[in-house]
Amino acid sequence: MSKKSNNNHFNNVDFKESKTFKEWHKDFHCCNTKSKYLDAKTITLLIGAPNVGKSTFFNKITTSTASVSNIDRMTVDDAMGRIKKHKDHVVIDLPGLYNLSHPIDEELVVAHEICHEKFDRIANIIGAQSIKRDLYLSIQAIETGVLSTLVLNMIDEVNSKIIDLQTMSKMLNNVTIIPTQANRNKNTDLAIKSILKDKVVGENLITYSPTIEKWIDKLVKILPKRKVSSRFYALMLLEGNVYVKSFYQSHFPKTFKEINDILEQTKDFDFSTEIKKTRIAFIDRLIDQCFKNKTTENKQPIQYLKSNKTKQHKFDSFILNKAFGIPLVILLLVAIYYISFGPYMGGSLKELFDEFLNGVVSEKGLKPLFLDVFHASEWTTDLFVSGIFGGFFAVLTFLPTIIILFTLVNLIQQIGVISRLSALLDRTFEHFGLSGRSVVNLITGFGCNVPSVMMARSSNSKKEKIVSIIISPFISCSARAIVYSFICNLIMGATFGWMGMIGLMLFSAIIALTIGLIFSKTMFRKQKSFFMIEMVDWRKPDFVVIFKNVWLEIKSFVKKIIIIILIANFLIWLFLHLSINGAIMDDKIDESLLAYAGKGINYLMFPFGGNSIHGWVNNPNGWKMTVSLISSIPAKETAISNLEILFGNEHILNSFMTNELPITLSYLVVFMLYIPCLTTIQIVKKEGGWKILGINLSIMMSISYIFGILTYWITYACM
Repeated sequence: MSKKSNNNHFNNVDFKESKTFKEWHKDFHCCNTKSKYLDAKTITLLIGAPNVGKSTFFNKITTSTASVSNIDRMTVDDAMGRIKKHKDHVVIDLPGLYNLSHPIDEELVVAHEICHEKFDRIANIIGAQSIKRDLYLSIQAIETGVLSTLVLNMIDEVNSKIIDLQTMSKMLNNVTIIPTQANRNKNTDLAIKSILKDKVVGENLITYSPTIEKWIDKLVKILPKRKVSSRFYALMLLEGNVYVKSFYQSHFPKTFKEINDILEQTKDFDFSTEIKKTRIAFIDRLIDQCFKNKTTENKQPIQYLKSNKTKQHKFDSFILNKAFGIPLVILLLVAIYYISFGPYMGGSLKELFDEFLNGVVSEKGLKPLFLDVFHASEWTTDLFVSGIFGGFFAVLTFLPTIIILFTLVNLIQQIGVISRLSALLDRTFEHFGLSGRSVVNLITGFGCNVPSVMMARSSNSKKEKIVSIIISPFISCSARAIVYSFICNLIMGATFGWMGMIGLMLFSAIIALTIGLIFSKTMFRKQKSFFMIEMVDWRKPDFVVIFKNVWLEIKSFVKKIIIIILIANFLIWLFLHLSINGAIMDDKIDESLLAYAGKGINYLMFPFGGNSIHGWVNNPNGWKMTVSLISSIPAKETAISNLEILFGNEHILNSFMTNELPITLSYLVVFMLYIPCLTTIQIVKKEGGWKILGINLSIMMSISYIFGILTYWITYACM
């Protein structure tokens, strides 16, 4: 079921699952901030609802970068950074949440940080359009007793003249309120000044009913005095916050007995509902007093929201219509990958970069350097020029396409496209055991599987979380897309190669959804998912933030190929040119140590062609394809460099793949579906545990083997 959310996010969450604190701690480990920033004078937690510009604000005031997506609950982890020009002050950008009362995954991260108190103060970001909704969290932040600043962001999206900020501040215990437009850097310097101040507001904001106040006082008397107000913890306990309860049980076992006795006495009272109603009533009074009812000279009321929102909603009604929306989704994805990998944009830049690296840097620079300057032997020259740097350059040539791809992905995330895709495809995904939220996960997976698996935390049910973790590694990430593009261009040419790449990526998505369907109809057939997403406004992209995000992706890409690929290239080339009798040249690599090992492992591929000369086992180059598959497990990009080293040069590789299409296409299918990279394996284990990892790897290895065999024989039959 899919619903568009409104401003009322104060409903209780039915969270009946009971866990010990050790279990919480295992799932949501403390970031140990103090150990990372030992020199920090102050540490400020940045909290706020999803899509209020919290991460954008963080990016503007710190030297670090947090993901900015304009997607509901995209952030599931925290980001840390030092304040610009104030390096000894640290800010932590926490996942978006609506309240702290009944924690689910995002709230747990925040509750964990608050309970461990490894910070000095809190800054709360609220949206100018969603003040009524966001103030609920602000009340709870004030009740902590460590709130220093209230940032009213996106002030450009409302008529700020109707908001009486002075009265609003007074009603909120004189908290400093800074109106900002973070994406344009408006007033962010004032917000920094406020955050740096030592001032925090008092926790006694709302007086609840006499009954509630009586039990608050009883709890406050026995709770240990800590940085965060005891009144805040007392309210959380009375509301039934299971994380706070488990925290005190673990850290203060002696006190917890008294705490639990009080909670047992109050279990028949519905304090949560009463506390919620009191807070909402306070918010209603604040809105009534702080929003001016001004009129223009023509006696027309001043509009709170800008008029262009009407146009946005009309466009949404068009986009969210399946008859138009789904074809637009397909066209959008095709356009992104065509621009990134097609022959006229990304492909052309890739070719130019390839000519520069291999034609200029390698042939005219490195080779003469080793032969003429260092007077190195031919064997040593080949080791460095063809082996190490040659393989490295083979992957590095895709840097322009990676830059274009991640720029476009960041662009559609920021403007609000993906949240609409979630709402559009929710009903469709429901059949596969997923909700519309999983659309975000899967689209993210086309960039990288790691954040896709991590985003499973934001799932609305245990069923959806497990299914998301299992199927996310099947989605073809950008690293695999690079390999698809490389091989498809070899066998299909640059003009049509990108189409083959898109076909493989769509096929991986179909396989992933099919696995989700199987799990949904078998193991989780009795469990249902409920989906609610906030339909965020269309927003102008912040190109500065896009640049920072892309820059981080580029650094990560280059760092990976430098560390992993250079080492892999060195080892593969070395063992390819060493035999039992010593060093050998290219014409003797069939006698190398790597060849003997590869041929032995290659017998596992006997079903791929049997005894045929065109099969994996008996083909002279079949073992090279097997070695490439195995050696690409650390990082999928290494498959390109490995193939070029194993075959000697691109011309021999091109000839083999063109003439041996059954092996080539089955290689692509196996590569697409089998074991993901080591980083993804690590994240799957972290998020799902050993059992889920075992299930995931078993399914991937089995499916890759079966589909690889089918692909080989179908291709062989068609030739």
